[in-house]
Amino acid sequence: MARKLRALGFDVAYRAGGQVEEAAEVARAEDRMFLTRSRRLPEKGMGLRVMVIEADDSREQFREVLTKLKMEPSAGQFFSRCLRCNEILLSVSKEDVEGRVPDFIYRSYDSFHACPRCRRVFWPGTHLQRMKRELAEFLAENKEDLEEGGKGG
Repeated sequence: MARKLRALGFDVAYRAGGQVEEAAEVARAEDRMFLTRSRRLPEKGMGLRVMVIEADDSREQFREVLTKLKMEPSAGQFFSRCLRCNEILLSVSKEDVEGRVPDFIYRSYDSFHACPRCRRVFWPGTHLQRMKRELAEFLAENKEDLEEGGKGG
């Protein structure tokens, strides 16, 4: 879920494992919405915005989050964040990535972005095009529900 939301350009923190209470405290401290599948919510939930995800299927969960939170994806923000660590990607020169990407990639592309935290390098290859197409198809399939904020189902 976090990677999909980041792919749309949304600022998403993700915490794997650990205790629900710890994750809730981080969400509260960072003034974030707390998304969970757990029905066991922290006792001291004051000031914590929580959404319990009901759907079992990952595509339905994604639709549910976008719909209930009235999130409006903007194509201009797609893939503007690092899918791994959530930082905003920076445009970098081709020379800056020499030796950091495979030679074939370096010779084939002129446009690169990099994460300032984990230093991963991204380029507009076939993987990106496939992911953009999948997101566009998903958004088109769910356009009515997303626009109505979940009123339709």
